[in-house]
Amino acid sequence: MTNPQHADATGEDDPTQIVLRSVRLSAAPYLPPPVLNAIHITDSYLHVNHASFSSTYCHSEPSVSMLSALFSAYVVLRLIQGLQFWWTSTTKRSTAHLSGEEDAVLSGLSQNNKKRTDNKSAQDDDMPSFDETVVLCGASGAGKTALLHCLCTETDGDSCQPPMTTTSLVANVAYMNVTSSDNADEETKHETEAVRLVDYPGHPSLSTKLTSLLLPDQTARVVFIVDATKPVTDGVAILYKSILTNNQVRKAWKASGKTLSILIVCTKEDDKKAKNHKRMKIQIRNELDRLRKVDSAMEDVTGNGSTPMSIAKGKTIDLDDLGPDMPVLHFVETGLGIQGGDNGLKAVREFVRTGDLI
Repeated sequence: MTNPQHADATGEDDPTQIVLRSVRLSAAPYLPPPVLNAIHITDSYLHVNHASFSSTYCHSEPSVSMLSALFSAYVVLRLIQGLQFWWTSTTKRSTAHLSGEEDAVLSGLSQNNKKRTDNKSAQDDDMPSFDETVVLCGASGAGKTALLHCLCTETDGDSCQPPMTTTSLVANVAYMNVTSSDNADEETKHETEAVRLVDYPGHPSLSTKLTSLLLPDQTARVVFIVDATKPVTDGVAILYKSILTNNQVRKAWKASGKTLSILIVCTKEDDKKAKNHKRMKIQIRNELDRLRKVDSAMEDVTGNGSTPMSIAKGKTIDLDDLGPDMPVLHFVETGLGIQGGDNGLKAVREFVRTGDLI
């Protein structure tokens, strides 16, 4: 109820006060007693000690006014975040903010064993021929685009300064030399030998479309990126659902007579919070075990589901041997900020080029 002293000078409540009081009265039956008590104490304190402020700025409903202001601020924040996500998702490439040479590296890397000197003319060249496709995938924010940039930018030594990237809903495509200029003979130097790299976005809404890229007629091998500074839940969910237990992927690779090779790259090892690849391997195994148990339980109840991983009862998943007709997993860690040491790029480049590890 409203005190007459809280009404305006004309004896009538202003429209804002009427709305705020209606909100309070409507919400009161659904609020727990401690919350109602807190509202009563707050309103009483402000009415007694700050009557002028309460009537002028809070329309004699201090608690509801403050809660409404906080809710409005939250709505505005979410709206700004939504607009920001829309802006980045409609950008054709997650590296669109790069300029000049950096953008050319990712958008149209020439793999004809010769350097491009004119970035503008490079935009008009035909797409280079390639022998194989390697898919880079993983959860959003794991470092896929930064790794793509470093794989396609071979400098002296093994150092790399990746550009700042943003979330994208469109895949990046780049091309990398198969044979480096150091060990190429005169004949191969004049031939086009390239591997196409597809940096597939990690947004959850696109995980179902990833399957079409992982078939043996589309890709030769997979580089799966996980962030070593964060929990593995999101990344392992993609690995489990889109690759390891996906019916289409497993049947296609089995029919081809080939084995899918996956390099799991634990990124950001130069960060103090990062876990090494051995610890990451344990966490990935535990998360896969958890998903396998949930998947098996769902299959028992509904009779539907993906093809579960065949593991003996009471046993855990062995990442070194997932079983027949299953992908082969390799692990490596990278730290693109490591200077003067092994940052893991050589091992990743070797896997991309040949499917082997150094």
